This record gives sequence, structure tokens and C-alpha cells, in this order.
Amino acid sequence: MKLWLYLHFPRLLLDNIQRLQPQIQPLPVALVYQEHQKEWLLQCNETALSQGLEVGHSTVLAHTLVNDVVLMPYSEEKESRVLTRLAERLYLSVDKQVLFKPQGIAIELDSLLKLYQGTQPLIDHLKEELDTLGVSYQMSLGFSARSAQCLACAGIEQLSTDRCVIEHELGHLPIKQLLLSSQIEKRLLSTGIHQLKQLWSLSAADIGKRFGAGMVDDIQRLKGNESQAFDFFRPRDAFITQLDLVTEIQHWQGMLFPLKRLLQELEQFLYQRQKVIRQLTIELQHRDMEPTSVPLKLASDSWRASEFLNLLQLQMNRYPLTAPVIAIEMRALELFELTRDSGSLLTKGVAHQQTVTELVSRLQARLGEKAVYSPQLSSDPRPLINEQRAAQMTTLTVQRHAPRRPLWLLTEPELVQIEHWQLLEGPERIQSGWWSTSEVCRDYWLAKDEQQRLGWLFFEKSHWFLQGWFS
Repeated sequence: MKLWLYLHFPRLLLDNIQRLQPQIQPLPVALVYQEHQKEWLLQCNETALSQGLEVGHSTVLAHTLVNDVVLMPYSEEKESRVLTRLAERLYLSVDKQVLFKPQGIAIELDSLLKLYQGTQPLIDHLKEELDTLGVSYQMSLGFSARSAQCLACAGIEQLSTDRCVIEHELGHLPIKQLLLSSQIEKRLLSTGIHQLKQLWSLSAADIGKRFGAGMVDDIQRLKGNESQAFDFFRPRDAFITQLDLVTEIQHWQGMLFPLKRLLQELEQFLYQRQKVIRQLTIELQHRDMEPTSVPLKLASDSWRASEFLNLLQLQMNRYPLTAPVIAIEMRALELFELTRDSGSLLTKGVAHQQTVTELVSRLQARLGEKAVYSPQLSSDPRPLINEQRAAQMTTLTVQRHAPRRPLWLLTEPELVQIEHWQLLEGPERIQSGWWSTSEVCRDYWLAKDEQQRLGWLFFEKSHWFLQGWFS
């Protein structure tokens, strides 16, 4: 017989929206469920409850009771995504999880009791973790996932491991809280069965005859006498999250806070897995037009939210908002292993490399990916013709006895007056390109002007020209 802990999150989606947008806490907010052209409140925050709203109220009644109530559509798919991210967060503490989408997680405790030295330390740890996340929860113990689920969903915090205590709490559960199908529930109530203990008083043969063999198996699972096979949860290899905004946002500055919260979630996600990413996509969804996709490409692997946020702030001007934003989606689909530099006890070189890569990332975000590159060696000696570009951060092997070349070549040579210059080294003849229309035959000098700047000069057609600058 296995011990299970069930976590029920009655307003998980709303808690997540409020956690990422804490400015809405003073507002009465509710999520609306729609079915068969009827709408009613499914989840309400504390402010809405304190003003008289309740789960089950119609939207018409909600507007009547609270004029400024904020109503948002409920999505089971979105709440299931939030549940998945929550399970990923808890995975480092508890691994044997079963998801009951969209609002529940069952945890098999047997393999964890030795690690945590008992049930209570484990429960205390989970409570601390859930309180940190700011989610509303109900928890209960049982000798099956099914029994623990019924107790938790009924709001009964049953944390005893005594079988008699568990069966007592279960026995007093109303039939409506056994999470049965509406058809079975109606049949049970019509026969005068209102509590689980009344069912337990019947024989298995009577239950099977009246309500079917499936009901017999369910009764056994509630008692913990029959095990059930589950597929245990395994974390995803990608990060995908979405946030519905309570109010439409028309400018980038208004989205910085929720974006920062989402990036912190990403950082936690990567940190837990010791992973890094090279690319992140932020998709801004609009009501009546195609979403705005903002890609963030990093010059080096990273996992820190601050780096992503800095790059995003640089990208804002390149992606002006043409319509109000109603939701934000963030995707990092490819994760890489985190590597650590262990070559030296002195971190100066590592810190310098990090500074350089951060600079490259910022330049790419501001100027565009193709605007940042590294020089590449060429066998052609002609100035400008031999200019070759390689991917950014490419390491070059410099020739030991290579001729001196200026750091900055002018796009077009400039005419200069030689009396303002002092020739230092030269001449160096460069002659090449006979196979093309850009044939060159020039003598070059290293020269210094009156401001002590070093230039690269050549003489051609009775005139002196400046080709580039050394410093």
C-alpha cells in the first residue's frame, strides 16, 4: 500500500496571472467559463471574493454586484500549461509526480520519506516552496492517488498517515465530492446514497450489479486496496510559457514588468537543469492582427534573465508596436549543456571573455546580427579588395612576420599634402590583380602627421593619398 499526497490548485490560472502582474491585486478579477451560451465565474481573486462575488455567479450578476469587476476568459489548456511549469519547479524536490490536468498533482511519497526523514518534513518543505510561488493550494494524504485527490479537492487537509483516520474522513465525504460522472452521481443519489460510507456498507456484488464493475474498482482504489498504473511526469526539454494580460498594453515600457517576471521563470528553468540557450523568441499577441515576433540571439550561451532583458531593451526600437498587446508568449526550444571554465584559478580572462560576448550581443541587438563580424585573413594583398568577413567571435591565427596593416581603411583614398607628414617606414610595393579590372601597383609608407597620428600613405599619379589609419 503506497502513500500519496495530492495537491489541488483551485485557482491556478488566476494565481499565475496575478503573480506575473501584481498590480492587479487590488482589482476584483475573475475568470469566466463559457458553455452552451452560458457564462459563469470559475475563479475569483481575494478582492473579488471580499466584494461579494462567488464561484458560480453569472457574468450578469457579477457586473451587477461589482461595477468595476475585471472578467477574463478561462482556458483549460493555458491552466494545464501552468500546471506543467509548476510540476517542473517541484521536480527537484519530488520526482514521482502524476499530473491531473488542469489543477492537480499527485505525488508518490514512499521513495521520498527516507530522504526527508518522515512525512512532516516533506510536507513542510512543499508548503514552503508553494508559498514562495504564491499559489493557492489544498493538500491531503491518502493510500491511493484517488483517495488523496477526493479529500484535497473537497478542501479537507488530511495529513495523517493513520489508515483509520483516512477512512473516517473519506467515509464522510458527500457523493458530490467523489469526482464521479454526473450520470453515476445521479443514480447514487436517487437510491438514497449520499455519503461514501454508505457505499462501503454494500457488498462488491451489489455495487457491481447496481452501478457496474467500474464502480467496484473505483471503490477499491478509494480504500487503497487496488493499485493503479500511472505515467510519471518528466520535465520538458524546452521552455514555453504564455501570459494573458489583464489590460491591453500599447507600449513597450508597460510590458517590462511582466516580461521581467517571465524571464526570471526562464532563468529558474535553465538553472534547475544546468542548461543554457542561444536563442529566445518573444511573441506579442494582438487582438485583430498577426503577432509581433521578437527574436533574441545571443553571442554566447547564457541562462541569466538580466542578459536577456538588456538585449530585449535594445531590440524595442527595432520592433515598434502597431497594435495593443493582449498576451505574451516566450519560447526557448533548444537547450544546451552548461559548460564551466576550469582551466585557471584566475578568473580575469573568463570575466574579460564574458564582457566581450555581452558587448557583441548588445551590438547585434542594436545594429543587427549581420552588422557585427570578425576580420578574416586573405591571400590578396590589395587594400579593400582583400577585406574578408567571418562570423562574429571568430579566432584568427596571426602570422608571426606579417606586414603591418592599418586598423582602419578608408572607403576611398584621401588626397593629402605630403609636407604635413613625416615618412617613417617604406616603401612597401603592393602589386597584384592583373587578372581583374582592379589591378594595383603602388608603393606604401608608414607616416606620421602633425597630430602624431600614424597613417598609411601611397604615391600615385604625382599625388600622395591616405589609405588608412594605424592609430
